[in-house]
Amino acid sequence: MHIAFATPYLLREIPEFEELNRSLAGIILAEKAKNPGTDVSNVGGWHSTPDLWEWNYPAIEKFKAWVHNSILRVVALPEKQTNLRKVKAEYMAAAWANVNCHGDYNLTHIHPECDWSCVYYVSTGRLEPGNDLNGKFELRDPRSLAFSSGLQGYGFGQSMIIGPEPGRMILFPAWMEHLVHPFYGDGERISIAVNIKMVT
Repeated sequence: MHIAFATPYLLREIPEFEELNRSLAGIILAEKAKNPGTDVSNVGGWHSTPDLWEWNYPAIEKFKAWVHNSILRVVALPEKQTNLRKVKAEYMAAAWANVNCHGDYNLTHIHPECDWSCVYYVSTGRLEPGNDLNGKFELRDPRSLAFSSGLQGYGFGQSMIIGPEPGRMILFPAWMEHLVHPFYGDGERISIAVNIKMVT
């Protein structure tokens, strides 16, 4: 038995994230207060301009180090390398912040002209009960024809549904369709998204 067309993605929990997330939340909300942001895939909410990677704060630098470590992990896959110190990765990156409040969501989209995309959760707010998809991140099966199959047990045409948790990082191929379901609850769901273009 063989598996064809497998698509890797990275899901990791960053340890000891609490202090940094407090700093990141403060930085992002201060930027939101003075910058109207932009509209891209977001319906409602606030989407910063895509220059967060260049924001000059120690917390941003530490966050970038976490992203770099995740990039090393996916670069190591085809090399079957387990020692990340032996892995080298050259890339360009652009990042932005998202702040979603009650009812806000992101439409299905991809990130063209880059190789990997990353989402990191700074805070998730307090979810209302009764909605299984509340604020969840969805990666869609990239094999569009797989949705035509009714076979059970193989996962054809099924999505990966990932719940937001503070400190959670997801790194996935930028060409994979993804979306964010509406957030219903109190507070703010703050995340950072990163586009990564590998330099060969």
